[in-house]
Amino acid sequence: MINRNIQIVLLAILLSANFSPAFGQTTSDKIIFLTDNYTTYIEKVNLDDENRDSIYKEIIQNSIFEKHFQKSEYALIVKDFFAAPINNTSELKKSIEKIEENRELIKNKIIGALKMSREKIGNDSLTIYIIPVNPENREIIDGMTGIMGLTAGSKQIILTIEPEISGWENMLEYAVAHEFNHAYWTNLNFGKFPKWTLLDYLIFEGRGDYFAHLLYPTVIAPWTIALTESQKLELWKTIKPNLKSEDMSYQMEVMFGSRKYPIWGGYSLGYDMVLTALINNENLNAGNWTNLEAHKILELSKYK
Repeated sequence: MINRNIQIVLLAILLSANFSPAFGQTTSDKIIFLTDNYTTYIEKVNLDDENRDSIYKEIIQNSIFEKHFQKSEYALIVKDFFAAPINNTSELKKSIEKIEENRELIKNKIIGALKMSREKIGNDSLTIYIIPVNPENREIIDGMTGIMGLTAGSKQIILTIEPEISGWENMLEYAVAHEFNHAYWTNLNFGKFPKWTLLDYLIFEGRGDYFAHLLYPTVIAPWTIALTESQKLELWKTIKPNLKSEDMSYQMEVMFGSRKYPIWGGYSLGYDMVLTALINNENLNAGNWTNLEAHKILELSKYK
């Protein structure tokens, strides 16, 4: 079974971050590299290895959260996202170095993806945070082509980047578009629905992937094609009676996989639900269908 930290994704005291009003931006978007926090963590652990857990909590989890995410709509998820300590500091250092080597390329890819996303749906300025991969999650991020995204709220997106993995550049653009759609939905809909069900989760992620595929149709997102047609139908029959479930642990099992459910099954199913709902409703623009309630998307899809 995938551990809790990976499930939540697959979504600074000494900060001297890089705010980048780079060429071509037409909004006040910010791109903030949080790599300095991780470098400081490595330096302190090298001096005091016995207290690495408390150092991690101080320098990374608490510092980053308190400075940037306390008021985010998904603040609790973000804090948990940063909870797992990093033990392999030598590999972490390599990941940081790769990000620094590709800093300008990362900025330009993000700026381009934001521009393309705004051609489909309007959204005010966003802040994009860049962090290195936890080496313990390397296998997972390798399967995700080097990029892992998390929407912190209507104004904030976190991107884990591993430039050593082939194809990360294209997946970065795709991930920005995916999370942009989440941020847009959050800006207009957060707080409207007191309950968060399995159906909401399926459609939420399905919308993000459908939007990203509209902009980047040649990018292959493995989680959207993890199931065959027969496997999708089998999963649908299994979970259909539980679409109203608010049990987050159960939702995570369906979405990310477990001993009972196939890996990325919920993501593949959610994407197919949105795809089949919208393929014959091309009159709906991205703003329209992003704001359709989950049950209406379900009604338009092939899943009955």
